Formats: sequence, C-alpha cells, structure tokens
Amino acid sequence: MYVCHCNVVSDRDIVEAIANGARCVADVARATGAGRTCGGCVDTMRELVCQHCPVMSERQLGVAGAAR
Repeated sequence: MYVCHCNVVSDRDIVEAIANGARCVADVARATGAGRTCGGCVDTMRELVCQHCPVMSERQLGVAGAAR
C-alpha cells in the first residue's frame, strides 16, 4: 500500500527503513523521502514506526511491566 503518494513510498519501504535503523518519523523521512511534500502521510508513518520499531516495542514493554 502506498503511504506517501507524493513521493511514491510504500508501507514496505517504510518498514524496510525501520529494519535498517530508522527509529522515528524524521529518520524514515530521510531514508525514504516520505512526508517531505504535503505531510498527509505523517500520521501513517508514525503508526508504522510505533508498530515496527524495536526501540518503541521495548519502551512499551517497559511501561506495561511497570504498571503491574
């Protein structure tokens, strides 16, 4: 699925950028070019970073563990 129509960036491109070290929306934008024209894709980019970034997953687990 295309996430950024302006720069023709797919969700696979974004997940690949995350796998290659992108850890935030700005990192993904630098790696893929997404989000640099109209910004309409930034929310979707943020969701993908939160879902796929290992650093975010560790933080989420830490928060869940602290709440118990």
